[in-house]
Amino acid sequence: MKNSDPQDLQQKYERWSQLYQQQLEAQQQFLEAEKLFDELQGYYLSPQWVADREADLPIEHSGEAHSIFSEDALWSMLTDRNELAMKWMRLGLDAIDKE
Repeated sequence: MKNSDPQDLQQKYERWSQLYQQQLEAQQQFLEAEKLFDELQGYYLSPQWVADREADLPIEHSGEAHSIFSEDALWSMLTDRNELAMKWMRLGLDAIDKE
């Protein structure tokens, strides 16, 4: 093993520490997103969503996301969530496999 620069390693540790805190926050955000997902999925799978959509209810939205009455938004939410969950799993497994 080559000699490492302790100062360089200190900076790397500090950066790791910052990223670790952000990862903990991301886990909390993931859990929050899951609660929202569950509620939205329940609505989308209910007869109320169809009735609300067919009634063409006026709905305000920021423009940053599609309307909840968009079938594309529904499909994207389902697939994006699953893809993200699989990526998180793979990242975690890859980290453990390195040990």
